[in-house]
Amino acid sequence: MLKQIFWQRALIEISAIILIATIVGFVCHNVMLFLMLALALLLVWNTYNLHKLSTWIWQQNALYPPNSIGSFDVISYGLHKRQKRMRQKQNELAEIIKRFRYGAESIPDSLLLTDIEGKIEWCNKIAQYQLYIRWPDDKGQNIINLIRHPQFANYMRKKNFATPLTLLFNNKNYIEFRIIPYFENHWVIIVRDVDQLYLAEQQRHDFFTNASHELRTPLTVVKGYLDMLSDDLVSADKQKQIFNTMQMQITRMESLVGQILTLSHIENNPIKNQLQLINMPEILHKIEHNICQIYPKYRFHFDVDNTLLITGHKDQLYSVVSNLIYNAIKHTPENTAIHVCWKPTSQGAFFSVTDTGQGIPTHHLHRLTERFYQVDSARTHEKDSSGLGLAIVKHALLNHANTKLEISSELGKGSRFSFTLPIQYLYSHP
Repeated sequence: MLKQIFWQRALIEISAIILIATIVGFVCHNVMLFLMLALALLLVWNTYNLHKLSTWIWQQNALYPPNSIGSFDVISYGLHKRQKRMRQKQNELAEIIKRFRYGAESIPDSLLLTDIEGKIEWCNKIAQYQLYIRWPDDKGQNIINLIRHPQFANYMRKKNFATPLTLLFNNKNYIEFRIIPYFENHWVIIVRDVDQLYLAEQQRHDFFTNASHELRTPLTVVKGYLDMLSDDLVSADKQKQIFNTMQMQITRMESLVGQILTLSHIENNPIKNQLQLINMPEILHKIEHNICQIYPKYRFHFDVDNTLLITGHKDQLYSVVSNLIYNAIKHTPENTAIHVCWKPTSQGAFFSVTDTGQGIPTHHLHRLTERFYQVDSARTHEKDSSGLGLAIVKHALLNHANTKLEISSELGKGSRFSFTLPIQYLYSHP
């Protein structure tokens, strides 16, 4: 439309100037002279308007076209309209880029864009912190030079990215590299911290390995005795002893399976809607009565506030206190003093079991709550311990507002296991 208007105005302007020059030339008896003057005037006018247009186009901050008349006004308007559309598209593209960057920064993983050779073109802030990239100083650097790991270098050179690469980064944590082609000879590199997932998978593997080992031992004993009995290799006077041994091993397997099921139930059973009133003093006094009857050679002292009631998951918290008390008995010699405390504090309800046994070496303390972990395997097997008791305690406490089990010990002086339930679990009388 503007093109047609321009040519119409241009033809009208040229025709008008030639007509006026011809009429004036007839009057002055010199048509050719006035036609030459008219064309020169038209050339000067066009040159002047072109100069104004050129100045406006090359000025970076010029938003509006210069004032003009005639056909050049149409050109200025058309250029201004096109420039306005381009500015709108630039703003839209800038907004898209801005949203992309915000989205890339909100991703919880490191994100890098590289060319096919591995030269970094862009990365988000998490990548800068996680991979120690200095931005923008490292722009254009090859990622192999920044992540100095032979396994990663081979992974990049082979360019076989069907499966992600997981490696231990800087001897600190496990991270996963996933590389995806996204444009002509360009890559998107997604780096994810999988330390917790890797450790969880490792714990799962260790759990099944240890569980199978713990179950295989009593099964082997029972199977061996059954083979002997079926082949009449055992005299009648020793059969009763063998049956007692088999019964002990079966009881051990039942206990182990029961603890595994308890731990699984605690880990996968949230307690948000299962809070109930727990008379912890009554529970502790019952435990005190039972252990004093069964273990008369230990010196027990229970310091219990009989008014301190709580809310929570009754079965899980019973498992917590009973496991801690019986653990102190299992892992300390006879005549050991064991002190149980249940009292209110400014932080909540405090529980502790303190013994005067041989203590635990410091390097074992941080691993005591791992499944099947045992400080002294030979001794704990004698005490019929599976290594799951403290794991049950840990996860049951985590179900109560992430309460942590505190462990302290000193060789030759004893150990203390304690926790504090937050104030929100204290029971207030209506």
